[in-house]
Amino acid sequence: MQGIAQSTILLTDSTESHFIGKSIYYLKDPENKYQLPALDDKANHILFQPCTQESPNFGNIETSIWNKFTIYNRSSKKWLLSVLNYNIDTLTFYYKNKEGVYEKIVSGSSQPFSSRKYKAGSYVFELPVRQDDSLTFYLKVQTYLTQYPLLISSEEQFVYNLHINNLLKGIYFGLVILFIMYNGVLFFTLRDRNYLYFNLSIFFTALLMSEHAGINALLWGDRFHFLWHRGPFILAMGSLFFLIFSRSFLQVKQYAPRSYLIIQYFLIPLVVLSMFFNVIGINLFSSILNQVTGLIILVFMTISALVIYRKGNRFALFYIIACSFYFAGVVIFILKTFAILPYNFFTSNSMELGSALEMVLFSMSMADRMHTFKKEKELASQQLVASLQQNEILIKEQNKMLEIKVDERTRALKHTLSELEISQQQLEQKNIDITYEKERSENLLLNILPYEVADELKQKGTADAKQFDEVTVMFTDFKDFTKIAEKLSPTELVNEIHTCFKAFDEIITKYNIEKIKTIGDAYMCAGGLPVKNNTNALDVVNAAIEILSFITSHLAQRAQEGKEQFEIRIGIHTGPVVAGIVGVKKFAYDIWGDTVNTASRLESSGMPGKINISGTTYERIKDSFPCTYRGKIQAKNKGEIDMYFVDT
Repeated sequence: MQGIAQSTILLTDSTESHFIGKSIYYLKDPENKYQLPALDDKANHILFQPCTQESPNFGNIETSIWNKFTIYNRSSKKWLLSVLNYNIDTLTFYYKNKEGVYEKIVSGSSQPFSSRKYKAGSYVFELPVRQDDSLTFYLKVQTYLTQYPLLISSEEQFVYNLHINNLLKGIYFGLVILFIMYNGVLFFTLRDRNYLYFNLSIFFTALLMSEHAGINALLWGDRFHFLWHRGPFILAMGSLFFLIFSRSFLQVKQYAPRSYLIIQYFLIPLVVLSMFFNVIGINLFSSILNQVTGLIILVFMTISALVIYRKGNRFALFYIIACSFYFAGVVIFILKTFAILPYNFFTSNSMELGSALEMVLFSMSMADRMHTFKKEKELASQQLVASLQQNEILIKEQNKMLEIKVDERTRALKHTLSELEISQQQLEQKNIDITYEKERSENLLLNILPYEVADELKQKGTADAKQFDEVTVMFTDFKDFTKIAEKLSPTELVNEIHTCFKAFDEIITKYNIEKIKTIGDAYMCAGGLPVKNNTNALDVVNAAIEILSFITSHLAQRAQEGKEQFEIRIGIHTGPVVAGIVGVKKFAYDIWGDTVNTASRLESSGMPGKINISGTTYERIKDSFPCTYRGKIQAKNKGEIDMYFVDT
């Protein structure tokens, strides 16, 4: 080569490491419209601008930036380029190989850790420049926090720097684990939630720093790779638990109610909003909101702690001192992020330093708080013991006087108790007798009247007649029962009616049908009262089918015994009725209306062994039971009525 351009980076045997920020040229490409090799054309070189920062920093901006630099190597060492920001989404590294074709290496937090050649807490690229030769490299940076210190170092120096960095990180995270274990033991021992909240704040802060430093990837590989774009969410979680801890530790609700309301209804929602933006993928806005909210929280909580300290809570002083260190670390880190402060060891690790000091001071303050509470508890215990001793003396004197009075009262009470026991026994026997008679009366009443009517009668002394718009009434009657009855003895007659009607009672009870009355060999019941329902027609037809089945079986048994047989007619009609109690002596629950008369006519117009139903009832059951239309049948005093037989 004739000479080396001013912007060319010269590497010699004496070079160990070198920040190259001021030796690169950059080109902002927010629309991603530039590509290699077209970008390498001489006509496009004028698009690049020289960088004036030791560590390129464009602040919070979601964009793509091309970086171009040329290296002239006069050394036999192997050289590496390290990008010292683990939060960069995507890095694409380009250089020409021996054949003049551009090689491309993709890295960044969006790429799996296993795909990287160098497993470190930064992104490392080999610089394949032969000795006494030069080569131009392109580095495309795509991220929303565009600060990326670029360090060229020899392989030996890189290993040394990595060792020192890992040592410092190990000290910090070892301290974090130690304090989490310490506070965890105190939480489970004392059941003080402050230790839990503080531990959660430490955990999420350390998790964020671990992710930013690449420690998670080093320890776990690709297993926690999903955290690469959740940095703002983790930071917000740390802020959330720091707020909850601060609110509890400082007793904000007690000492500063207005501050409590601001925390509850302004700061916590802001933190949650930052989480929401990160979840929906607006990472840049989430990160900016986190940084601004973090500053607001630290300033606001420091001011609130001052107010609370002046009101008498001395633990607020520890809080102020502890927060001031972390506050300083966060401010330095944010100013570095906004490119106001330069990138160096101190600014890049300010949050870890501030966090470590904060952990130490907070743990000391909580230990002092525990010690203070212990002393207050001991003092209260001593005062309580002294008070109890004085009370014991007074109690002994009072006990002597009370013993005398107790003896006198005991003798009088024994006599009174004996009399009370006799009265109690008599009263219990009377209660038993009353309860027995009451149960007999209620059972008798329920045997005569429906439960609802009987309850109304007991409550009011009367039971009002009620209109029911839809009730299904069923009549049954035995054909030629009077002629058959003449051939039976009175005992046989009564037993036969009892057997049949008892079976009818059991069947209708199963279908929630109310028995109305019996007249001779006729049996009358109704569904849909006294409690209204929409299934009364189906219920009554089902009951009628079972009654018919019972009579069929019963007649078959009587035929085998050579006894007289009789057949049953059943009539059913649906319509409105009026129901109520009739009379004052031997009163009974009864129903009235044209529906009752029509049901009676359907029974008398039916045929033995058949269930005769009206057209009204048919309309309500036709989808559930097959029926045979009989036509319009003349009924006494009713004219012609549509009648159907239910097919059984």
